[in-house]
Amino acid sequence: MGDTIRRYLAGDRSAMTDLTRIIRPWLHHIVRSHRLPAHVVEDAVQSTMLALLRHVKDLRDPDAGLAWISVVARREALRELRAQQRYVLVDEPDVVTPPAPDPAEIALNRMSHAVVRRTVRVLPPRHRELLERIAQVDRPNYASISTALNIPIGSIGPTRRRSLNRMRQLLINNPEWEWDLPA
Repeated sequence: MGDTIRRYLAGDRSAMTDLTRIIRPWLHHIVRSHRLPAHVVEDAVQSTMLALLRHVKDLRDPDAGLAWISVVARREALRELRAQQRYVLVDEPDVVTPPAPDPAEIALNRMSHAVVRRTVRVLPPRHRELLERIAQVDRPNYASISTALNIPIGSIGPTRRRSLNRMRQLLINNPEWEWDLPA
């Protein structure tokens, strides 16, 4: 191995390929001895190889290269082992089913929806049609609303605002409606 390191230090770039082929199985053996999962072993070996590539030029004795890289591999394995210990494995969380809705809440929601639907029916036809189009699930764009209702695109926003204000006033004045409306 010392000869291969010397070749690399002398400028022979193919020597690093030879060095990798020679020491990679050895590094796997060292890291696996720490009983790490296979993907973590591969990460530690890669980190060790990167350290070799970065610091091989700093070796004073190329013949001690195997001992040095073995120490680096052990340290990488221990670092990975400490990282693995930081995580506490737990069972999968139990699927929490949401509580059943309160029957009173269901009744109040239905009543409020009924009041809103009755209030929409009281609006002038143009306002009612606009709000019904805007409230559709597929949320049509202003161009399609303009075409369908024969309203200029520029007047859709102001008409919508007037319709909602009118709706708000009707709900405030409706004795069936008991919820506060934002101003």
